[in-house]
Amino acid sequence: MANGLSVLYLIGDRGLDLTKGEGYRIHVLKIIEGLKKNGHKVFLLTINENPSLPEFENYRTIQHKYLRLFFHRFFPFTGTINSINILLQILRLNKSYQFDIIHERFGLYSYGGILASKMLHIPHITEINGPGIEEKKLFTKDLAYIQKFTAKVIRKFCLKNTNHIVAVSNNLKTFLIGTRLVKNSSKITVLPNAADVGAFNKHFNVRDTKVSLGLEDKFVIAYTGTLQVWYAIEDVVSAFPSILREVPNAFLLIVGEGQAREKLENLVHLYGITDRVKFMGYINHSKIPEVLSITNVAVAPFKELGMTFFGSAIKIFEYLSAGKPIVASKIGQIAEVLQDNFTALLVTPGHKEELANAIIRLARDEQLRNYLAKNAKMEAQKYSWDKYTDRLLDIYMTLIMEPQRHVLQNYAD
Repeated sequence: MANGLSVLYLIGDRGLDLTKGEGYRIHVLKIIEGLKKNGHKVFLLTINENPSLPEFENYRTIQHKYLRLFFHRFFPFTGTINSINILLQILRLNKSYQFDIIHERFGLYSYGGILASKMLHIPHITEINGPGIEEKKLFTKDLAYIQKFTAKVIRKFCLKNTNHIVAVSNNLKTFLIGTRLVKNSSKITVLPNAADVGAFNKHFNVRDTKVSLGLEDKFVIAYTGTLQVWYAIEDVVSAFPSILREVPNAFLLIVGEGQAREKLENLVHLYGITDRVKFMGYINHSKIPEVLSITNVAVAPFKELGMTFFGSAIKIFEYLSAGKPIVASKIGQIAEVLQDNFTALLVTPGHKEELANAIIRLARDEQLRNYLAKNAKMEAQKYSWDKYTDRLLDIYMTLIMEPQRHVLQNYAD
């Protein structure tokens, strides 16, 4: 370990395609970058439909294959086969890389990393960003009975046998303890997402960027991130006509792609505000700081979905880092990270009038915008990827040193 740790970062969930512009890709990239910046070696092993991952260096992808005919719709055998492939790959890779720790992003049916850690006597850490099974019904499609049963058995097995769990939010930790999936709360560390604070503090030519987008005289309200069903971007669109009545030069930028885009475009057309809304689509994450540099108010609207909000939206930490006045839904971890009337204006999810009034209030009150922006930049220092990596490394070292402490204790006894 004199030359740094050898870390295996494992993603056993075929649904996490690292070629897509989703928040999880940024999360994975930043963790790997942070570890490498601290002198550690990281190898990525992932289930991925595309075998080529240009933004990553040391990696291997395992191709996911469905069972023939209709069997994959009812039986989770493909996921369990993936796990066997993962186990075999880790055993082979370890001969060359001699891993000190396995860091696995939790995925349904993924147990290969746990088995490998047991066979190789390597500590295993589970990074969990949501309960998975309960979210399926809400966001995509509920699992068939045998799939759900198998997924629950595997999840319980993995969470019991992993050495430590990193949960993305306090809500998720409460869920894991409350459902008895984890019995010892000290086994869980809550690590919210973060931002590259330095990247968002760079100087940009705001005027030129605004001119290039035709926004030189506009009060810009921006949303950045994926266009998924748990976001309430449609509330911003629906509120925009009333915002325009009070702020005639308001303009809405929507940055990102996702399944909700067509619905949003139809809504913009319905309200007759196509000349005041621009869908920028997916842009490289490195360009997000420049987009935020021209933004007067950044928005993060969320829905009440009938279940606890477990997430940790990266956009929140990036808005803070960019020093932007924020209007966000008072939900889940967001209400813990953002302080109402100090770093943001928090609104009730689903209340379009409240959302509109908060944006109008900021448009009219430059002093309040400046106050929130100043506080946001200070608060952002708590949530840098550098600090995230430091905390993660503390967990790694504790797990790695634990067997040595037992040996020393036994020797002393």
